[in-house]
Amino acid sequence: MSKNTDNSYELDARILEIYDQTETQTADVQLLRRLIGGRGPLRILEPFCGHGRILIPLAQDGHEIVGIDESRVMLDGARARLGALPATVREKVTLIEGDVTAMAWPTGFDVVLLAGNCFYELATAQEQEGCVASAAAALRSGGHVYVDNNHMEGELDESWRRPGVDTKVFPRGTCADGTRVEGTCETTWYDAPRRLVRFRRTATLRRPDGSVLLTSEWIQQKHPPSSEEVRGWLEQHGFVIEQLWGDRDGQPYTPSSPRAIFWARKHT
Repeated sequence: MSKNTDNSYELDARILEIYDQTETQTADVQLLRRLIGGRGPLRILEPFCGHGRILIPLAQDGHEIVGIDESRVMLDGARARLGALPATVREKVTLIEGDVTAMAWPTGFDVVLLAGNCFYELATAQEQEGCVASAAAALRSGGHVYVDNNHMEGELDESWRRPGVDTKVFPRGTCADGTRVEGTCETTWYDAPRRLVRFRRTATLRRPDGSVLLTSEWIQQKHPPSSEEVRGWLEQHGFVIEQLWGDRDGQPYTPSSPRAIFWARKHT
């Protein structure tokens, strides 16, 4: 989502509409259902819950879910989705607006979901490890954390270092009323050995006639975590890794896997 501007809510609402069009995958939800099927109902915490793509199906399965997100627009999107569902589902979901890197997480959960590439929303390895520490504090003894991110080992991939402006990036698409959302991304700095990269991002709204409605620009830093970093954080904060997959279909992890997905138990 864009950084704050006078029109940030309208821009973010349009971006959410494009997000709803593009983020329709369900493989991670099915993997989670296989992991927790037959257990429960469970108490599940999902930081970075967004518009509820993962938490709502799990609430429909009967689990009690708490979702946290910094974006009011994303949470409004989740509430709208929940509003179309029976009260028996809605009452199982609690949504909290807050910065997961700065707030104390609620406690007493059976499962914490660090899902959907959420570590890519964070600027440093320290923030990412902090989420693993917060997950450990939020879980009951014997509870599980699910960590799911794209996979990058070694130095920052060459594709992240390329100069120039990339115009084929999210957000990009057309809203129901014809408003066009156009995003750009330009690498402005990187530290390849530490896998740190900084981007200049823009998002522009165009009316159906092509005129500009508004534009927002912000700087974003990312740290693509390696599987070895995540493994180290989990072990350091008291987790026993029970499964490591290379994709959401549950294929075994290899160094060339597209993802690194951990299922780890808090040591009792």
